[in-house]
Amino acid sequence: MILKDNEKELISQEIENLERFSSAELVAVITQKSSDYKYASLIISIFLTFLFSFILYFLKEISTLELLQYQLLIFIGTNLFFIKFNNLTLKLLPLSYKHQKASLKANEQFYNLGLNKTKSKQAIMFFVSLDEKYVEIITDTEISKKIPNEFWEQLVYEFTLDIKKDDFLSGYLKAIKTSKAMLIQHFPIQNDDENELSNEVIELK
Repeated sequence: MILKDNEKELISQEIENLERFSSAELVAVITQKSSDYKYASLIISIFLTFLFSFILYFLKEISTLELLQYQLLIFIGTNLFFIKFNNLTLKLLPLSYKHQKASLKANEQFYNLGLNKTKSKQAIMFFVSLDEKYVEIITDTEISKKIPNEFWEQLVYEFTLDIKKDDFLSGYLKAIKTSKAMLIQHFPIQNDDENELSNEVIELK
């Protein structure tokens, strides 16, 4: 469990408060990390195996068989090490790669959770991947038409700063409150409004 029950409740209540006055549908999604990064660990292990093999080749006279044995030991050892200490793998990876993985996860969830299938096309997803310090806000077509992307970009920027300061809960609540006035202005509640998506915080494993 990433969040405590009372933390989830606070976020859910804030979403309910928003949707009481707006026809927009906001979904909160959080994951600890967006990938297991096993492929990345494998690539790092291969790189280190060749690096150490290169060093051994010049520092020590060894046969081809011995070199292969060393390579096997180095590869298995480093791969097991990075699998066990996955957070170290994350620190070694480029930020752009981690954010790419997190963005793929976010877009995948937008469709998996059916946010693209609402009748009103007014769905919004706030996606947070904690280990990558990554925030993405994805909006459906009607939201995109009326609210400029710059608004969401600024919101993501401020939200990300809160994540980096380990102030996740305050950041999430602040992001919802900040978007509230804009959503009420452009998408006021309708008499026939239907709540199609859950207001509960969705935690991904």
